[in-house]
Amino acid sequence: MITLTTRQRDILRVILDVNRPIGSVELADKLHLTPRQVTYSMQGVRVWLKQHDQDLVVLPGVGFAVQVESEQARALYQKVNIHSGIQIILSVSQRQQLLALFLLTRTEPFILTQLEQLSQVSRMTILKDLDEIEKWMRGQRLTLIRKPHFGIQVSGAEHDHQQALAELLWGEASFSGDAVTEITHAEGLNFNLQSDAQHLPLVQAVGDYLASLPMRRTIGLVAKAEEQLGGRFTDDAVLHLALVFAVMSKRIQGGNHHVVDEKLLASLYASKMWMVASYVAGRLGREASSLWQPADMACLAMEMMAAPRNEIFPGELDNESDFSALIERLMEHISLSFGISKIKHDRTLQNGLLNNIVPACFRQRYNLWFPVALNNASLPDRHDEEYVVAQEISQLVHEFTGVTLPQSEINNLVVLLRAAFIRNRSYRFNRVIVICPSGMATAQLLVARLHARFPNLSNLEVISLRDLTPALVSSADLILTTVPLPRQYASNPKVLQVHPLLMPEDIETITQFLS
Repeated sequence: MITLTTRQRDILRVILDVNRPIGSVELADKLHLTPRQVTYSMQGVRVWLKQHDQDLVVLPGVGFAVQVESEQARALYQKVNIHSGIQIILSVSQRQQLLALFLLTRTEPFILTQLEQLSQVSRMTILKDLDEIEKWMRGQRLTLIRKPHFGIQVSGAEHDHQQALAELLWGEASFSGDAVTEITHAEGLNFNLQSDAQHLPLVQAVGDYLASLPMRRTIGLVAKAEEQLGGRFTDDAVLHLALVFAVMSKRIQGGNHHVVDEKLLASLYASKMWMVASYVAGRLGREASSLWQPADMACLAMEMMAAPRNEIFPGELDNESDFSALIERLMEHISLSFGISKIKHDRTLQNGLLNNIVPACFRQRYNLWFPVALNNASLPDRHDEEYVVAQEISQLVHEFTGVTLPQSEINNLVVLLRAAFIRNRSYRFNRVIVICPSGMATAQLLVARLHARFPNLSNLEVISLRDLTPALVSSADLILTTVPLPRQYASNPKVLQVHPLLMPEDIETITQFLS
């Protein structure tokens, strides 16, 4: 009997499940493969079906199908799901992630023969994988020791060790193209290969380690920390902190502790974050029967100080007066750069600068990793002026703090500046026409919402669709209508059709028009 690979099994599952012809491109999309990988796997699928008295039907230009009755399809599906006779096939990316996770979570060296047995690939393949892993670890300030008659082992500072583990589990290592883990608020840390763990020792070993990480508990602990701090981290930052806390808890349970400079330890001890870090460490220590040292609590405090938040926590900057002076200087600079005096009083912009710059400075100061994907805002289409101002802000931040903001943070500043410009610019619109045939009540509701969302849009004039004339259209700077206009006006770029309740997509359309 032929042995199905996990890839062939997954392909056959989809074909049986959809109960219709399905092409290689659609199969590849569903299974995160390439069409070539799908086609290459079909021979094994065809042979397996033949052994079970069925045929793989290939319809040129349409796709693959198994033409059986629904009851027969269910019977085949059950046979496919039986784990015996399944051979797991990992992608290069998956295998390298698993090997890196295995090495990072082991305290003793492993020889090549052991790694070959664990992963069930050739020595040459293992050596190539180790080259890629070693290259990535050098960027994490870690050393991959590879000595004859000793084995292979990771060496480096505990801080760097934990940061590398968190980056790898988040899926941001250089070889994480086909991520083996996924982190969500609902389920914590998911191991994407868990269902096939029994088919390969390497997968089983990594799965056992991941199952021991207390991610669900640490997500709850981050929420408790927010209560004590009197504010909220961003949703993404909650997941990042929970992952870091879970990794830290597991490492400390194994007797691995941080080392922190005495001067830095003293400054953190005086910060508001220390009490919260002490509480989190106490909870994690009791649950894991481990003893947290002051340096470990200091690292918890640093991670929370460096995490993005929706707003600065009350009293957080009491011992950081330089930041208050810096933000005041930045607001003045932005106001002068845009030539808009009122922008220096924009509380939304001020809070945005604090919520981005302060954590970014702490990340640089404490040399902390943070997921790039969570801090990589998309730039507006027209951003030249804002980009120049953002670069100037970055220079001012460096002069005040000695911190050099990375490009991702500068991109965030560009977005903040664009939003502030849109909020505060003076719109030279002398006449804005609102057309709403549904009645005066609906028109008044729309106008009220427009005033609330766009206070700088003055001179809103409600007119009847029947009263609309070419002269009125020509004289208007903007026309907002809740119904399609007659053909001669519909293509006019000044005409925007919106919902009477002014939906979020309408707000975005108007914002783009104004900007």
